[in-house]
Amino acid sequence: MLEDNELTTGIVQHPVTLRWQTWISFTGHDIGCITAHNQREDANKIAKQIADAWSKGKYQTQEEVTAFIKSLPTDGVIDPLPQSIVMQLSQQALSARK
Repeated sequence: MLEDNELTTGIVQHPVTLRWQTWISFTGHDIGCITAHNQREDANKIAKQIADAWSKGKYQTQEEVTAFIKSLPTDGVIDPLPQSIVMQLSQQALSARK
């Protein structure tokens, strides 16, 4: 488990759409994709923006976090990832804590 008020983020390429999706997790088990991008660099920028905002404590309430996430640019629909990829991301998020 991640610590209270800890967030992990990253990017993953969707196997069907081939868009780069940014994802976040607050527990290591709750992987949620929040943006989709045609270019890997764009997804990397958004993941860094999320990590920076979180580490600076910019958003304290659920409403602030939700508004921030909704304000992020995206190039298309965020498609659900196959369960096998979600499991891999979860393992990566949890192993990064060790």
